[in-house]
Amino acid sequence: MTQQNNRRIGQNPTQKPVTKMDTLNDTWTVMKPFVHFSYKALKVIAHALIFIVKHIPKPGEHKAKDKNNKVIKI
Repeated sequence: MTQQNNRRIGQNPTQKPVTKMDTLNDTWTVMKPFVHFSYKALKVIAHALIFIVKHIPKPGEHKAKDKNNKVIKI
């Protein structure tokens, strides 16, 4: 014979307690896409800044290109 599952009015079923590990796992699954996007965005910004800094002309290079800096005394 099957067992009947009787419920009484006003009685809530017992819920299992939420552990810290469950909370951390849920938080990570929600935040994982944002973390990956942030990491990739920071990587792109860092590469752009490195490119800009590498291509800034140095102060000595501007004068070195002009070879006709001879002073003629009269």
